[in-house]
Amino acid sequence: MRILFAITKGEVGGAQEHVRILARQLVGRGHSVGIVVTDPSPLADSSRSFGASVFGWPSVVGRVAPVADLRARRELRRVVRQFEPDVFHLHSSKAGAVGAGLLTPPKGVTVFTCHHAPFGPGRLWRHRVVARPVEHIALPRMHGIISDGVRDVPALLRVAPQVPIQVIPNSVSAPDEALSPANPRPAALWVARLAHPKDPLLAVTAWERVIERHPEATLVMCGAGPLGPALDARLMASKAAARIQRPGFVESLDGLYARSSLFVLPTRVEGGLTMATLEAMSHGLVPVVSDAGDAFLLDNLNCGVWVSKRGADAFANAVIRLLDHPDRIRHLRTNALRYVRSIWTVDDHCAETERFYEEVLDRHGIQPR
Repeated sequence: MRILFAITKGEVGGAQEHVRILARQLVGRGHSVGIVVTDPSPLADSSRSFGASVFGWPSVVGRVAPVADLRARRELRRVVRQFEPDVFHLHSSKAGAVGAGLLTPPKGVTVFTCHHAPFGPGRLWRHRVVARPVEHIALPRMHGIISDGVRDVPALLRVAPQVPIQVIPNSVSAPDEALSPANPRPAALWVARLAHPKDPLLAVTAWERVIERHPEATLVMCGAGPLGPALDARLMASKAAARIQRPGFVESLDGLYARSSLFVLPTRVEGGLTMATLEAMSHGLVPVVSDAGDAFLLDNLNCGVWVSKRGADAFANAVIRLLDHPDRIRHLRTNALRYVRSIWTVDDHCAETERFYEEVLDRHGIQPR
């Protein structure tokens, strides 16, 4: 099968890691894979290393930019004609809008992955105003839609009721040895871009409550983004400042995984379980995550904590209850590792994606090459 991915940015991020893992697995299964992405970029470099064909996408931008979007669509059309994919797989709202309609039966099908819908509760108003009409035009033109979580499915069904929709959760490659300490420590890690919908300021307020009960507890906040200055100002005024480190963007997290027992993510909106959450689980960290995306699965699978109530107090209480009961952390750690190692693996993710491709192609009477 010939599969061409397109994603708006090649930066380090959850959607990019999702594409990298899936593309690598598909190459390993003998498929011809191409990736259209900004080049140079971390995703472009990594994709070349495992044998995918990389096509630069110089004009694509994340913001609303009609002239640039038209250039980006022409660039994408040229790559589709050159690569001749059976499946054209679009990631990110911008790629979905720009790429819709470029590959249609009988030549092939277009599939869109929704990492989280840009419209609906919790989204920025400017995203909702722009995204909803665009998605109402683009999504019905897809031949299949993948959601990485169940929470966005009702909205997707309303926008594209005639398009097959499949939930395929995120996955990560699990190392043989987990880095987090088997004996729990009062240490937590945050890894996320400092931008909406993440809520780093709530994390600081929650940690002020945590250290009242556990004065030795530490939090390391990794990431960069537009909320960085506000976070710095909040930390300067915080009574928890001495117990919170902010190293910014960290190239390798291994040393921090080795010193942490919890992974914390206060956030307003997500798709499924985030890639950063799964990556932390793969090293034995126990996630404590806001009620967003598929965080409820952490409770259902007994491998983390879903904070169902909003606000810093609820988040702090969830952390405190874990730190009060180290045996509970050990139990959740074991289940978190089991989830990423055997319950839902990258092989499972790839196999389910392959099956969906085949189903969509068969629906349109197309035999993959």
